[in-house]
Amino acid sequence: MGNIISSFLDVFTNPNFYANVLAVTPPILLAALGCSIAQKSGLVQMGMEGIMLLSSFLGTLAAAYIGGPNPWLGLLVGLVVGGILGYLVAFFNLKLKVDIVLVGIAMNLMGSGITAFFLPIVTPNHDRSSTNSLQSGILPNIKIPVLGDIPVIGNIFFNQNVLTYISYILIAVMAFLMFKTKLGLRIRAVGENANAAESVGISSDKIRTIAMVISGCLGGIGGVFMSSVYLSYFSNGITAGRGFIGLAACSMGEANPIPTALTSLLFGFFYALSNFARTTGISDNLIKMWPYAATIVGVVIYSINKTNKEKKRLAGLAKDEEK
Repeated sequence: MGNIISSFLDVFTNPNFYANVLAVTPPILLAALGCSIAQKSGLVQMGMEGIMLLSSFLGTLAAAYIGGPNPWLGLLVGLVVGGILGYLVAFFNLKLKVDIVLVGIAMNLMGSGITAFFLPIVTPNHDRSSTNSLQSGILPNIKIPVLGDIPVIGNIFFNQNVLTYISYILIAVMAFLMFKTKLGLRIRAVGENANAAESVGISSDKIRTIAMVISGCLGGIGGVFMSSVYLSYFSNGITAGRGFIGLAACSMGEANPIPTALTSLLFGFFYALSNFARTTGISDNLIKMWPYAATIVGVVIYSINKTNKEKKRLAGLAKDEEK
C-alpha cells in the first residue's frame, strides 16, 4: 500500500503529468463545446461520437491520399465533414421531424459501422483495425519562444501541439460567440423559448441549424485530434466514448463554455492519470476504467445537485404562494 501511495505522489509531483492532462483533454473539450452550443439552441447533440469517428476517418484518408501526407488538409476535411454531419442531424430533426435522440443514435451507429466497413477497403494492406499502413502525418508540436523556456510552467503550458492551443483558444471564442454576439443571443433565445423568438421574426429552425453545424465542426476537429495528434493514424473506435463524455461534461457545465471546459479538464485529469498510473502496480484493466467511472460519478453528482436546486426553487415558489 505504501508503495502505491508513493507512486501516486510521484505522479502528482511530475510536471509531465499536468502537461499530459492538457494534451489529452482537447477531444473531450471540443466535443463538450459542440454539445454546449447545440444545447443552448434547445437541441441535444447525441450524435457527437459518430461525428467524431467519421470526421477522424475521412480526415485521415484525405491527409494520406490527397495531401500525401498533409495533416492540415486532414484537419480541414474533418472540420467540413463535421459541419455537414451536424447539418444532417438538424435536417432530420427539424425538417423531417425525426426525434433528435434517434437521429443521434443513428449517427453513432453509422459512424462505427461505416468506418469499420470501409477500413479494410481503403488501406493498402486491407487492415481491419487501423490505417497504420497509410502515411497521414501528424500535426506539429510548438514550443512558444521564451515562455516555453520557463521552468516547469513552460513545459506544461507552452510546449504543446498546435491543435491543443487551438482547442483552448476555442473556449474563449465560444464564450464570446454565445454571450457577446447577435447570433449567440439568438441561439440562447431560441433555446429558452422558441415561440417567443419566432414572434419577433427569428427563425428557430435556421438558428438551430447553424448551432448544429457549429457543433458538428467542433466535433470534427475533436475527431481529427485523435488521429493526427493523439495518434498518427485512425483506428476502429478511436474516440473510445469521448463524444459521450463530452456530452456529460456539457451537462455538468450547464452548457456554458468556461464551466464546461473546467469539467472537461476534470475528465482529462483522469485520462492522464490512467496513462501515468501504470507504474503504481494497480491492475491495467482497473486503470482503464477510471475515466468512465469518473464520468458516471460526475453525472450522478450533477443530477443530485440539480434535483436539490429544483426542490429549493419549488419550495420557494410554494412559500410565495402562501404569502
